[in-house]
Amino acid sequence: MSKLPLTIKIPCYLLSLVLGVIILIYSKDFLLPMVLAALLSLLLYPLFKKLTKWKFPTILAVFVTMLVVVVVVVGTAMIISKEIGLAVTDIINSGGKINDKIVALHNFIAVHFHVDDATITNWLSSLKDKLLGNAGNVASGALSTTGSFMSSLALVIVYVFCFLLYNRAFHDFAYALMGDERQSEASTIIGHIQKLVQHYLLGLLTVIFIIGTLNSIGLFIIGVDHALFFAFFAAMLTVIPYIGIFIGASLPVMYVLLTRDSMWPAAGVLGIFLTVQFLESNFITPKIVGSRVSVNPFVAIVALLIGGEIWGIPGMLLSIPLTAVLKLLLDTRPKTKAIGYFLGSELTDIKNDPFKFFGKKKTEPAPPPKKK
Repeated sequence: MSKLPLTIKIPCYLLSLVLGVIILIYSKDFLLPMVLAALLSLLLYPLFKKLTKWKFPTILAVFVTMLVVVVVVVGTAMIISKEIGLAVTDIINSGGKINDKIVALHNFIAVHFHVDDATITNWLSSLKDKLLGNAGNVASGALSTTGSFMSSLALVIVYVFCFLLYNRAFHDFAYALMGDERQSEASTIIGHIQKLVQHYLLGLLTVIFIIGTLNSIGLFIIGVDHALFFAFFAAMLTVIPYIGIFIGASLPVMYVLLTRDSMWPAAGVLGIFLTVQFLESNFITPKIVGSRVSVNPFVAIVALLIGGEIWGIPGMLLSIPLTAVLKLLLDTRPKTKAIGYFLGSELTDIKNDPFKFFGKKKTEPAPPPKKK
């Protein structure tokens, strides 16, 4: 294709892109667990390697590694499901407080907007039914989601087990597909990808723990029930850049509004989450995750939107590390290095010199001819 004219190349690339997106959408049930398992196996590989160095048999090392994953993930899912049920029960049991708030809202609308009293009553009654009905739907939906999550988790665990158990076979197969001159390059790329994914995921877990701890301290000071759940649930949502914190903050704010007599606790909760978000964006994430996952903000937003359209919320979670891996692969090829530069943070760094990135010398403009 390198000899084809540009007018033919561009349509071919666009057609390949469209076909690739269609394949990703319709093969979601197959590919999504496999991609999750691949990233998780890269994260767990150091533990597996450490166990094998301690003279654990390979199969036993895999079982011990997988046992850690199952205990952590299943335990977390059960705690989240239980806490959601308790929070929804609290909202349903606080029907008297909801009635008081509806009466106050009724009086406010009647005084300031001069709306017919019967119209307000019907509208507020409908609103109350929807609030309580949605609370029940959230509880049943949480249980349904937990069941679906468990079934998907079983498939992910099987894939991770295979990736760890047959990791040497996968490496040998990849090298066998390449010539001798490319095997060293392939080994270097695989090592870089492994370090990038491990750094990103471990950094992300550390950020979640720190943010959850800060949120918990603030919510405990205010006296919010289920503080640990709301704090760490919001912290986990921060893995969705830019919008995750707002989704995470909305749940405890709504819960406090519905279960407390005053609006000040809700304002305090909002203030806590905004403060923690400021610390996370400006200090915590840059220091811990750093610049190794070097995707610029514009590409990150586009990747989030595309990932969400293709694979939903899991696609949004995977979009940043997968884009970073794509950038790393593009940077290794001279023909695609320009695309990698566009994806990376080098594009938005005003101190960066693109000529150094591409290994080219900056040509100075020729001086104007001297007048005779």
